[in-house]
Amino acid sequence: MSTSPPDCLTTNNCAVCQTPAKLYCSACKLVKYCGADHQRQHWKQHKTECRPFRIAKDKVLGRYLKATRQIKAGTVIFAEMPIIVGPKWYLNEREEQVPVMPCVGCFTPCRMGAHHCPKCLWPTCSPNCGGLNNPNLHGLECSILMLGPGPASSDPRSLMDYYRSDALVVLKCLLLQRQNPKKWTELMDMQSHEVERIGSELHNDAEKRVVSYLQRNFLQRLKSVEQKQMEKYLQEYDTAVLHRICGIIETNYMCISLPSGMELSGVYYTACMMEHACQPNCYFQFDQRKSFRISVIAGRDIERDEHLIIMYSNMLWGTQMRQEHLAMTKHFLCKCERCTDPTEYGSNFSTMLCMGDEGESCDGIHLPKDPLNMKSDWACTKCPIMISGEEVRYLLTQMTEEVDNLLSRKPTVKQLEALINKLSKFLHPHHYHLFNLKHTLIQLYGTEIGYALKNLSDSLLNKKLHLCEELYDICQKLDPYTIRLSIYVGIILFEMQTVQIEQGKRLLANASKSEEQVATALNYFNSARENLLKAAKILEKELDNVAGSKLSDAVLKSLTELDTLINNYS
Repeated sequence: MSTSPPDCLTTNNCAVCQTPAKLYCSACKLVKYCGADHQRQHWKQHKTECRPFRIAKDKVLGRYLKATRQIKAGTVIFAEMPIIVGPKWYLNEREEQVPVMPCVGCFTPCRMGAHHCPKCLWPTCSPNCGGLNNPNLHGLECSILMLGPGPASSDPRSLMDYYRSDALVVLKCLLLQRQNPKKWTELMDMQSHEVERIGSELHNDAEKRVVSYLQRNFLQRLKSVEQKQMEKYLQEYDTAVLHRICGIIETNYMCISLPSGMELSGVYYTACMMEHACQPNCYFQFDQRKSFRISVIAGRDIERDEHLIIMYSNMLWGTQMRQEHLAMTKHFLCKCERCTDPTEYGSNFSTMLCMGDEGESCDGIHLPKDPLNMKSDWACTKCPIMISGEEVRYLLTQMTEEVDNLLSRKPTVKQLEALINKLSKFLHPHHYHLFNLKHTLIQLYGTEIGYALKNLSDSLLNKKLHLCEELYDICQKLDPYTIRLSIYVGIILFEMQTVQIEQGKRLLANASKSEEQVATALNYFNSARENLLKAAKILEKELDNVAGSKLSDAVLKSLTELDTLINNYS
């Protein structure tokens, strides 16, 4: 306990006896005690509330979390259970065409039409799935789904049209008012952007995809049952409430990736208050074994009064793409340091090259005059040439389509090199499109048939190393504490060490190698070892996902093999 007056006390009275008190909890600084006895007595209740932050409010930000003391990197700032967890909210085009959805009982991927719940006939991994009767899982919505008419036929299109897994998220939320009124109150307290959504693409999509579907197939039938039984099962389920829930989910949901590759949506009361910025200071993890409890962790040291920040967009998108995504899904314009800096922390992640005028080349670069204005003109840093925001958008749209089309297939080294050379005439070498292409390329140099590591020329080996160093430098600018880019940086470091080991082996392969060559080879090996240790460290927080665990295993295996190699020549 402490006696220094903090600036965030909620009361001046003892939390136990309500008498005036001078001592306060030195950890959270939110409660006072008249003495040590009452603090010990109160600890069982207070320990779940004793957090190193407080909820603050701002006219622009709304509610956000603010540190009440210094928080060390790696500290679990808080953990909480979800208000609701359900299937993925936004399905991509491929997912919409495949008759596979999460099992309604346990979220395991299952094929529609194979197995079903014995009561409501919705797809499940097995008729005996343990989650079917769990009141926190399928037991929540089964009685409502039983009212549905079922699919029109057994063909895949009819199955996908009827079994809309994303609509289950809204239904699960709706049923909280009966199953868990406290969570229902928390849910309805969350931001929904009801007014902003009206008439928007998201609102219209939700109407077709979720609202009218639920009303037509289940809720109108529920109303008939209620009228016959003269008893209300749910107090609120009109169209306005459904749209409000859709808005709450759109604004607040978090994506949960499962080891199976399936993605879920989770809504968390406190975590969803966290502020967004494009260089966060926190990250989060989900524990599937504990009903998807979320843990929010400090990604770096956080000082008292700093805001606790996570990122709701993709760190490897340029500013325009991030802004458009946030405006559409979260209904706000990000004004963080990265977004207001045309060079994005000097990374030049969205920068374009100046093409000059009438054939005269210019070695300047084009940057937006106002990076927060999507219609802003782009000005050259060396000549008077300007490009309109509309022209930039058109060019980037064409390039995005070309890059996405290539990366969605299994690209070859030749295809990647060709597209990189083509786009390099228009884009800065560090542009996000080139980053993605180069990140794929470094993984193929050394693995593709005809490009085995031992067969790469010295110049191609050096090219791979220089690409790794270039990509690593970009990541350090965008994410200096590797809070969001652990997998990407882990891959870069892993690929970098493969080059360093190969360079060392080539020196040692010389039958008449000198002591100097052996020493140089050992330097290569030690540099590779440092990169493997870095990779192992940053991947520690990714062990719960398939990609992170697989990469970590490869890193540790390489480290063991490298240590043996070093010992043989030391």
